Amino acid sequence: MIAQIIFSLMLIAIVLMAFVQLRQIPLVASAVICAALFGGYLIWNPEHATSLAHLFGIGRGTDLVLYVWVLISFALMLVLYFNSREQFQIVTVLARAIALAEAHANSEKSEETNGPANSC
Repeated sequence: MIAQIIFSLMLIAIVLMAFVQLRQIPLVASAVICAALFGGYLIWNPEHATSLAHLFGIGRGTDLVLYVWVLISFALMLVLYFNSREQFQIVTVLARAIALAEAHANSEKSEETNGPANSC
């Protein structure tokens, strides 16, 4: 009973954190909320986890929970990887634009100071 209360409190904290992130990353936050709520249900009804596991051909409910946890973790890592790649690409585009703008500004300053480069 103590473990159920501790795990439930942890899941409540996870749901609250995911709810806060719902606007920024809706897919990830929604998946976390659903998984946490389902986990809370299974914490208080462990016999249902075993029954559900048998439907999928898995021997124990604990194994089913572990398999689902691994799948969700991999899916979240994949989403976060793609998000970070997108962020890196945006930073690269911005850095390139800044470098080109600075190069253009420096060449204009050079022409103002020295006059046209190819004047005879």
